[in-house]
Formats: sequence, C-alpha cells, structure tokens
Amino acid sequence: MDEQRTWWETLFQLDEYATYPELAATITSGEVDFLESVLSLQPTMTILDLACGNGRHLLELARRGYRAEGLELAAPVVAHVAEKIQAEQLSARIVQRDMRDLEGLGPYDVVLVMNSSLGFFSDAEHQTLLRSIRSILAPRGVLLLQCLNPYQISGYMQTYRSGWHVVGPGYVLRSSHFNPLTGSIETAYRYVEPGGGETAHPGERIRLYTYLEWIAMLRSAGFQPSAVFGDAVVPCVPFDETSHWQVIQSVRGEG
Repeated sequence: MDEQRTWWETLFQLDEYATYPELAATITSGEVDFLESVLSLQPTMTILDLACGNGRHLLELARRGYRAEGLELAAPVVAHVAEKIQAEQLSARIVQRDMRDLEGLGPYDVVLVMNSSLGFFSDAEHQTLLRSIRSILAPRGVLLLQCLNPYQISGYMQTYRSGWHVVGPGYVLRSSHFNPLTGSIETAYRYVEPGGGETAHPGERIRLYTYLEWIAMLRSAGFQPSAVFGDAVVPCVPFDETSHWQVIQSVRGEG
C-alpha cells in the first residue's frame, strides 16, 4: 500500500471513527449482536475478521469472550488495533497482510467480511479470494459476507453521493456516482485542513454484485449459501426490494 493510500486509510479508519465514537460504538454493538444471533457463536469458535479496518468488530467480539483474529493491510491501522488489544488485554490478534494473501492462516470456524470490504479488485481476483477463504475455513465453517445491494443503489446514493463532513481537525468532501457499465461505485475524496491545505484521494472503485451474482460466485468457490438478510441488525430483517444491504451466509462445502 503506497504512502498516500495509507494516509487516507488512517483518516477513514481511525480519525473518522474517533470523530464519531458514540455512533460507531452503537452501530458496532448492534452488528455484533447480529453476528452472535445468526451464527450461533460459541466461545470455542475461531473467528477471522477479514479486512478488519480499525478492528471495531474484532475488538467487540474479543471483549465478549470470542477467539477473534483480524487481518488488515494499512500499517498505522494495524498498530492502532494491536495497541488496543494490548491495552485491554484481549484474547485477540491482528495480522498485517493483503486480504488476497491468506496462506498459512486458519483453520477458522467463521470468516467475516463486513461493510462492503470485498469489491476493490477484479472479478477474477474476487473469485480467487473466495476460494482462498474456503481453504482457511474448517469443515462446515461459515463465511458471512455483508455488501451493498446494487438494486437499491439509487436510494443508497441519495445520502452517499456527495457532501462535506467533519473528520479530525478538517473536512472531507465526497463525490460519488454509480457506473452501470462497470457495476461499481466510483468515489473521489478531498480533505481540507483548517489552515487551507488540501489533499486529494487517488480514487476508489467498489464493484457491486447482485445477490444472484454472489450466489454463483460462492457456489463456484465451493460454498453452499444458506441464508440472506437485509441488514446486519437484530431483530433480523429479510432481504427484499427495499434492502440497501445484502448479508449472505454460506457454509463451506465438502470436498
């Protein structure tokens, strides 16, 4: 990861959540309640939070007594999460690595990919990554994948498309659009500091797959899709035409 992207990852993963700590804590608690409910989590299970970012799910799972590990690429973010683990004396660990490199990890009973953390690569790379995830799961292990629903992208983009918001001492300006030719959200960011300095983001593209596309990819990778929900909340909500999110639960197939 180059220096510029590392800077932006630190801004979004650390500074942004530090600016809105109460909101982040509330959302995280509710999402982990959801994970406990739909996955029937047990303290003996091993859990990997893939592309865990600032570790909010990883840390909350560990605080609740689960054997959780995280994987994240940006070095400053990894160092921050490691410090939190040590300060709270949690039974957790974080690994600095690209999410496409899973060699030597596992086996896990559960792998989590939350908040559209999968979608930044090519179609072929996503398919390969799903096969790699299967390879680090224990027999009958579960993958839980939370991603945006492209059928509801217009509704989602009403609040996401553009706007200024406070992050740390400055302001982020986001400008996004959905490109139907690539099936991707394409976003540009600018960060303006109080003294007038400005930093531009190198650009971000998130590939969005429909439910049927995900099912085909998961089955091709050796998974058996077992459930889908409209959001990571409790009580659980169905996946339907109004859902901005699709949360797909799949079991590692045999063989």
